[in-house]
Amino acid sequence: MVVAADEDTALAVDVVPGQAGDAPLLEPLLDRALSRVPVIDELVGDKAFDGDALRCACLERDVNPNIPLRSNRDPERWAWDEEGYRERNRVERLLGKAQQFRRIATRYDKLKRTYLGLLHLVLGFIRLRKQTNVNTA
Repeated sequence: MVVAADEDTALAVDVVPGQAGDAPLLEPLLDRALSRVPVIDELVGDKAFDGDALRCACLERDVNPNIPLRSNRDPERWAWDEEGYRERNRVERLLGKAQQFRRIATRYDKLKRTYLGLLHLVLGFIRLRKQTNVNTA
């Protein structure tokens, strides 16, 4: 599951098979996120997204890639901000909230379309819960 998010709002979501990597989906997800929010200052990703092509794709879209370097990379070629990288936990918390729903965590659905539809529904519930207290009568 790959999510482009801002606070508790998912801007773009996609699902990949378990054996596939997330890095090839960065550009399409970034384009979809930019279509919803015209200006994105920074992209925070983990070391799986550390590659020259992906970083250049971000820079071409005027998005600063804040991605830590793999251990075998030259630290002088690309800089990254540790303070800004700590904001990545917002996306991790959003995914944690989504996985509180059993069907998301266990992925019972075989079809990508079904799982993605349910994921959109769950993310909508999470956003609604943030905006209003749904537990009051």
